[in-house]
Amino acid sequence: MADRAGDYEWREEGEEAEIVFYAPEKSVLGLPRLRLGVHAAARLPGVESPVYAAASGSGYGWVAASRSHAAPGLISPPRLGLLLTADVPLDRLGAPDELQSRFFRDLSEVPLPNLGGYSARAAAEWGGLWAAEEGFVEEEDLPFFPARRGDPEAVGRRALTAGVREWDPRLAAGEVHLMRVGEVLDPEGAEALGLEPGVLAVVADVGSGELGRRALEGHRARVSDREFDAPEGLSAAPADTEEAEDLLHASQASANYVSVRAALFLYALCRALGGVAGSLTARASWSIGGLEERGVLLLHRRGLAALGAGEVLAAGETVAAARGGMLGSAPPFGAGEDGERWPWEEAGLLERRVALEPLAGGER
Repeated sequence: MADRAGDYEWREEGEEAEIVFYAPEKSVLGLPRLRLGVHAAARLPGVESPVYAAASGSGYGWVAASRSHAAPGLISPPRLGLLLTADVPLDRLGAPDELQSRFFRDLSEVPLPNLGGYSARAAAEWGGLWAAEEGFVEEEDLPFFPARRGDPEAVGRRALTAGVREWDPRLAAGEVHLMRVGEVLDPEGAEALGLEPGVLAVVADVGSGELGRRALEGHRARVSDREFDAPEGLSAAPADTEEAEDLLHASQASANYVSVRAALFLYALCRALGGVAGSLTARASWSIGGLEERGVLLLHRRGLAALGAGEVLAAGETVAAARGGMLGSAPPFGAGEDGERWPWEEAGLLERRVALEPLAGGER
């Protein structure tokens, strides 16, 4: 069982590596899928100790690093989170209920570009660069929609076909929250982000849908068929094999596809809000899940965001900057607060910048 090691931190011995859990309360460590997954990650060949996990009532995930193997079953399909703000204060936009009703109605009716069957392949190869060429985003916004070295061939034909069918990001965009920028907790940090109290903020989560899911399933089956030497119940390929390289390229291509879907989603959001709230400005984006190559390490992320020190995300109702811990990972989900304490901050994972206030009914 896990032993308390500090505020909101518990430690436990896994099979090949120590496990460090961060959570607002010990009870959430008992989530069956979390425990099964993180203990599987601690058996990954070549695993570096410790394996990090974070959990709360609104989400959970882990990150595990290996020097020698890649395991498709330990990562989640890539997603991208977005924080956007309107250019006018919320109090000029009318009643929140009317704004929300009109926004979600208009969002569903926005006509999107008519893209051919090549779109998913091009998106998987070029990511945000292709999105800018297609006019979904401006060049100055490219840092929010990253491009990685992806190979569409590694994604697989069936996954790419699914990506074409789900090209419209509104079909599987995850959650969209209409929020109000509330209390400023770090004036300097909030100013650097361009966040002013009282303005409308949109927090969106865009996923890779069937493309990402099918791509990972295909590689999991492929690695399993080869029967590489790995612990029972865990499919893992040595890093120097074609299977591991293709898995990395498929993960990065899926992340590129997400970047383009997120850019297209911003395109639709701006048109849905344009007549009401003026333009939207991207303030932050954060990549979630996937496989990352970092030097000699392969980082397996399930449900955690990839963030270096000082990089920003929205976690629940808080905009926060990462402290660079957990192998450059951070929880993109909320955690209950204990009075004035915020568990992710007290655990040393994130630093609060501003609080966000949800609009009643402002979620889809």
